[in-house]
Amino acid sequence: MEKILLAMEGNRQNTYTIDFACYLAKLTGSRLIGAFLEGEADGNVGEVVHEGAGEGDAITRQVRLFREACVCREVPARVHRDRGAPLGEILLESRFADLIVVDPETSFKRVEREFPGKWVRAALVAAACPVVVSPYRFHGMDKVIFAYNGTASSVFAIKQFTYLFPEFRSKKAVVVSVRHAGEAALEEQYKIKEWFSAHYEDVEYVVLGGDASDELFFYLLDKKNAIVVLGSYGRGTLSRFFKPSQAGILLKTVNLPIFIAHR
Repeated sequence: MEKILLAMEGNRQNTYTIDFACYLAKLTGSRLIGAFLEGEADGNVGEVVHEGAGEGDAITRQVRLFREACVCREVPARVHRDRGAPLGEILLESRFADLIVVDPETSFKRVEREFPGKWVRAALVAAACPVVVSPYRFHGMDKVIFAYNGTASSVFAIKQFTYLFPEFRSKKAVVVSVRHAGEAALEEQYKIKEWFSAHYEDVEYVVLGGDASDELFFYLLDKKNAIVVLGSYGRGTLSRFFKPSQAGILLKTVNLPIFIAHR
């Protein structure tokens, strides 16, 4: 991996998200691009207070702080100042990035009751590269939890993560599947186990029963120092899993980064 994009509101940034993005960039030897989304939700360019007028240019200050944070962490970084509609800008950026890191609190509205907000959910659906939803606080990762349901989309996400992060080969891999009795064919079980054994040194398989989104959600509640890998966003299990009522609890309480990739 060579290029990680950190999506940020032009006049606000989360220190924990920068810490996490810098960790990924340093781990993979990638350049970190700070994409400052300066437009408003309706596509207008946000109002900027110029130097000498009160507190000065808020966005310029945020850019400077981002650059300083990357220098302190010894991470090579660049800045893109995107002034169009935030969603359109990040989708265009995603075509030319290997990975996007986004703060789940990112929103271009002063008041938004849902969490994660509409902008984050829309970006997850339409991004042209994998997206990682950052945790609130980050203390390292020693485990990868793969959600596997036998579909092509879940396998695609597993492969995307593995190819982007070969550095995790020596970490513990946990493959979690939620299945009803008699649903999984023995041949399929053999094939997925064969694939994982070729790419990870330590693999654990966990099989849960019941509703897929609920069981996965409750399984993750007590997990720490791990990253979760999920398939297609926007429909099915992942769509229900990211309902504001569940995602808000997961992202705030469980505090796990979530890697999402779809075809």
